[in-house]
Amino acid sequence: MKKIVKLTEADLYRIVKRVINEQSTTGQTPNTQYMAAGTKFCFFGSCRIDIKVINKTTSQIVVSKGAEGSDVNSIYPQVLKQIQDELLAKNITGVTLPTLEQLEDTSPKK
Repeated sequence: MKKIVKLTEADLYRIVKRVINEQSTTGQTPNTQYMAAGTKFCFFGSCRIDIKVINKTTSQIVVSKGAEGSDVNSIYPQVLKQIQDELLAKNITGVTLPTLEQLEDTSPKK
């Protein structure tokens, strides 16, 4: 069963601020119409990564991909490639995707 997480305005501000900071260090011209956010979750040796790209004007999720495996380091590139391929198929370019470190960790705390 998927867990539904409601983002507050503070959460969105934090995500957007992090994306803007990354864009300023990469030198790329960002596509500001879209924002990307994602989560990572690991529990008892099983991990999952989910990334969504959202149209900021309409609040529509234009791409949503995820994958499961035993290690986030091995599944992150798979999810990233799936997202990039679907964005390319939709002629959407310049979207800054979150790094593995920027994904929100929703794993249970010890």
